[in-house]
Amino acid sequence: MWVRNYMTRNPIVVYRHHTIREAASLLLEKRIDGLPVVDESHKLIGLITKSHVFRALKNHLPEKTPVEQLMQSRLVTLYDDQQIYEGWDEELQAGRLPVTDRAGKLVGILTRTDILRAFEDQTQKTISQLDAILQSTYHGIVAVDLNGRFLSINQAAERLLGIDQKEIILKPITELVSAGPLLSLLLSPEKKQMVRLDYLERKLLVNHTPIVTDEGDKIGMASVMQDITELEVISTELSAVQKLNRELDTIIESSHDGIVVTDQHGIIRHFNQAFSRMTGVPAAEAIGQKEEELEKRGIISQAVSKMVIQQRKRVSVIQNVSTGSVLLSTGTPIIDDKTGEILQVIMNCRDLSQLNRMKRELDEAKELSERYHSELAVLRAQQMGLDGIIAESEEMGNIIQMCIRIAQVDTSVLILGESGVGKGVLAKMIHQRSSRATGPFISINCGAIPPNLLESELFGYAPGAFTGAQQKGKPGLIELADQGTLFLDEIGELPFDLQVKFLSVLQEKYVTRIGDVKERSVDFRLVAATNANLAEKVKQGTFRRDLYYRINVVPVEVPPLRKRKEDLFPMIQFFLDKFNKKHHLQKRMSYNALELMQDYSWPGNVRELENIIERLLVTTLDEVIAEHHLPPYILEAGEASVLAPDFDQRKAGVSAEWAHHPGSIETKEEEKARLTELYTRYNSTRKVARILGVHQSTVVRRLKKYGITAQ
Repeated sequence: MWVRNYMTRNPIVVYRHHTIREAASLLLEKRIDGLPVVDESHKLIGLITKSHVFRALKNHLPEKTPVEQLMQSRLVTLYDDQQIYEGWDEELQAGRLPVTDRAGKLVGILTRTDILRAFEDQTQKTISQLDAILQSTYHGIVAVDLNGRFLSINQAAERLLGIDQKEIILKPITELVSAGPLLSLLLSPEKKQMVRLDYLERKLLVNHTPIVTDEGDKIGMASVMQDITELEVISTELSAVQKLNRELDTIIESSHDGIVVTDQHGIIRHFNQAFSRMTGVPAAEAIGQKEEELEKRGIISQAVSKMVIQQRKRVSVIQNVSTGSVLLSTGTPIIDDKTGEILQVIMNCRDLSQLNRMKRELDEAKELSERYHSELAVLRAQQMGLDGIIAESEEMGNIIQMCIRIAQVDTSVLILGESGVGKGVLAKMIHQRSSRATGPFISINCGAIPPNLLESELFGYAPGAFTGAQQKGKPGLIELADQGTLFLDEIGELPFDLQVKFLSVLQEKYVTRIGDVKERSVDFRLVAATNANLAEKVKQGTFRRDLYYRINVVPVEVPPLRKRKEDLFPMIQFFLDKFNKKHHLQKRMSYNALELMQDYSWPGNVRELENIIERLLVTTLDEVIAEHHLPPYILEAGEASVLAPDFDQRKAGVSAEWAHHPGSIETKEEEKARLTELYTRYNSTRKVARILGVHQSTVVRRLKKYGITAQ
């Protein structure tokens, strides 16, 4: 209770220069006992009362005497940000107290009436709170006086006793409660605990106690009633469950196979005597510890529960035990159907010491499977026509098929796409699949050679054509591509003056060296590539329109790696195999690292991916490349931009606000909001992943992180 909430604001005041006559007039007119005296800045400096005025008149002081000569300057004041506490009305002698702010400026007057009103409000608030608590209590509460009249009853008690709120005002409890035992208990003056009664087909547990005042007078009785009908049913079911548990324990202990149960953190909660016999570890020593502890102590070779929790699926491994036994251990996760969380891991361990033959057969089958897998990979590479092309996605599959078709016809091809998407690889594939495969494949990057040297590289030069030229002259790359394929990479960088000359070669199929007059016949197929917008360059006048239409016969647009994420994992595996073989290594990547690489946008496309894989292989000391080995910008992309893909917002059907800001997620709250909306709408992680342009496992991991479930 703050003083400022109950004080009288803007009180009537007098200034120090006001006279006794003026003060007396205000006191009589306003019918008040005292007036605060303030200075020019409205700061409180004193108090003048009727007594001061009467005393002045008695002493025959002039009526024009300033009030500051009579006022009381030593005052008891209050601050407006003080709390009103109990006892003020008795401790404070004055009936009216000036209230100032912390700067001493008068802001109000607090009276005894104001204090009483504050405590009345507080009392009403407390009563309301207590009544709300009483009504919200799950247990029934009944209070009656010594005559059997209701003092209080909450909604739970009305429901249990079948009483209407209106009836308790008109009738005593003896007319409303019919059962004799319950009525006797509610009216009993003695304290009684844990009394079990049946009433209206319900089973009640009642605690009854007298109500006694601070002076020791008994004024009534209060009873707390609990409905234990459902608890009785649960108790019966609990007994059945306990019996079932004993039966399951007997079955587990009688099993010849070792059985181990861990919780979702891999902590051992139970295992049978068979597992204790296999490992030599007593139950009292292992229960309550993580299975990983057994691995660290060298008792078992690897912790199965850890693998199950990480992979979220059934896992079977061969475990070597310190006792010399070899176990085939299968871990199975028990998953909550609603939340998708792992509740327990059940492991079945079979002793394979007498089944080595089965192990050998399993190893042979595994080796055969790996060989078949390797042969299948070779066949698939042969079918694609060029080692290194990955086309798991539908888009790249269609592009490969189109390139194979157009390779059979001798027409110009323009390959479009961002830098590093593999335009040169496609150009080589078109050449190898064409009728010119036995001819030369001449490649030149128009943006990598200075303009003053590019002409001589393309067209060649005659002996002595310019200073520094070879004495015998030099054929150009166009001549060298005769009967083969000429690949002009970054053709958009071709100087404007050379575009005219090159267009003439394309149309006439003749080339003339620099400084020569002799025309030489050339027969080549042109494959051009660029990451620039040639149509825009034509509009800007930096690329010839006739050359553009001459080379843009069959355009092939290669999507960037971020738009064909299905190709990412196969590409990673391809480059891992490639550089493992090159550097004589046997390294692999962890699942979490692959997930983070899946979330990265790869602005450098395949070239960036290839460089990063080789860098990780040669710089990482561990056999497994984990997520902390990845470059920081990939780690940051995995956390900050996992839900900022490049996709058509209109097709996704998301809200208009997001449609204007695609990929603008900046906070975890916004990320969670987007996931919640999409998953509630489609109720499918596959659909959400397809809409967001990320891998399904990424969506599953984010849903689990934020605890999002289907509505």
